[in-house]
Amino acid sequence: MPDPAQTPSRPDRKAFKRINVSRAERITSLAIVALLAALGIAVWVQGRNFDPGLYSLRPEALKSTGLAVEGKSVNQGERASRPISGMGILPMREVPNTGRMPVPQIPAEETESGGTPMPPDQAAASESPEGYAETSASPPLAAGSPSSKAKPIELPGAQPMGETEVYSPETLYEKINGRAPAYLDFRFQELRTRSFSELAGTGSYVDVYEYRMDSPVNAFGIFAIERDPDGKPLDFAPDGYSGEMGFFFRQGNCYVQVIASDQKPGTLKLARSAAEHLAKSIPADDTGLNARRRLPAQGIAPDSIAFTQDNAQGQSFLKDVFQANYTFDGKKYTFFLMVTTPEAAAKAWADYLAFSSRYGGTAEALPEIAGATVFQAQNFGKWKVVYQRGEELGGVIDAQDPVAARAFLEAILQGKLR
Repeated sequence: MPDPAQTPSRPDRKAFKRINVSRAERITSLAIVALLAALGIAVWVQGRNFDPGLYSLRPEALKSTGLAVEGKSVNQGERASRPISGMGILPMREVPNTGRMPVPQIPAEETESGGTPMPPDQAAASESPEGYAETSASPPLAAGSPSSKAKPIELPGAQPMGETEVYSPETLYEKINGRAPAYLDFRFQELRTRSFSELAGTGSYVDVYEYRMDSPVNAFGIFAIERDPDGKPLDFAPDGYSGEMGFFFRQGNCYVQVIASDQKPGTLKLARSAAEHLAKSIPADDTGLNARRRLPAQGIAPDSIAFTQDNAQGQSFLKDVFQANYTFDGKKYTFFLMVTTPEAAAKAWADYLAFSSRYGGTAEALPEIAGATVFQAQNFGKWKVVYQRGEELGGVIDAQDPVAARAFLEAILQGKLR
C-alpha cells in the first residue's frame, strides 16, 4: 500500500489562503453588525412602550353600520326569539323589540306607481312579517345606569359610595353573571343596588341588592332556592334569615340582600339597620302565598321550605306548590300544600289518585279525616297520603311508614299542628 505522504497531489486542486481583507470589506461588515444592533434596540423600545391608541375603537368608523339598508325597512335578526321553557321552569319573558330602524318616507317621484307615498308607519306594517306597524321605542337601559323610574336607595346613618345602579332583565347578567338565569325563571323585573359606608369612615361598607320580581310568590321562589340552610330567622321579616355576612329576606315582590364587607360589629350593625329600614319601606304583600302561610309552624325545618311553580313532583296539575320537612313523634316527613279553587283542587286530587294507581304500585281511598277526602298509595317502595279539602290539596310524600304518615296528616287536618 503506498504511503499517503508520498502520494502526489492532484494537479487540478489549488491551495487557497486568504491573508489580507480589504478595508472596504471590514467597513461593510461593521456597518451590517451595527445595523442589526440598532434594529434590535428599536424593537425592544417599541415593545416596551405599548400605545393603546393603535387598537382603540374609532366610533366614527361604525357610523355606516347604523344606516338603514337601501330598499329594506328593517335589519335582519332584530326580533328576539321566544325562549324554550323547560319542565318546571317558568319561561323568561320576551325581550321587547327596541331595535327597529326608522322607515324613511319615500317621495312620490321615487315610488313605482308615482302616486302618494305611504306614511312611515304604514310602510313598516306592510313589510313587517307580522303585518303590524311598530312604533319607536327608547333603547334598552344600559347596564348600571340610573333608571328614570327607579328611586335611589337611601339609608339613614350611612354614606352612599356611589349612585344607585339599576339593571333590567336584559342586563342582569352583567352584574350577577352565572346566576341571572335563575332570577329570570322567576320573572325578574329590575335590580337596584348601592353600596354604603359607615359615617365613621372605618373603610367598612355594606352592599344592598333589591331584586324586584313580578309577584310576591316569585320573589319567595328565588328567595327559597337561595336560602342558606344555616341561616337564623329574622324577627322583622317572616321570610328572612341572617347569615355570617349579612341579612336576606323577601318582602312584597322584592328579594333583598344586605351584605357586609366584614364581620366587624359596626359593619354588621349597619347591615342590620339597613335591612330593617328596607323591610319597613317595601310594602307588605303576600298575594299568592296562601299555601305558604298555611304550612304548620310546629315541627317545621325553616330552611327546608321550597316553592315549585309548575310541574311539582313531575305532575302538570300541581302548580304553585309549597313544600317543607317536618319532625313529628321523632320521625321525619315531607309535607306539600297547594291552594287553588275548590274545583281545581278536587280535579287535581282525582288526577293524582289516577296517576298513583297506574304507576309503580297501588292506591286506595281512605275514610274522610276532618272533612278531607284522602287516599294513600305506594309507589316504588315509598308511600304518599294525599288529601283535598275545599281549596287545599296537600299531603305527605316519600314516607316509609303509611300508618305514621296518616297519623301526621291527621294531626295537621285536625289542627293539632299549627
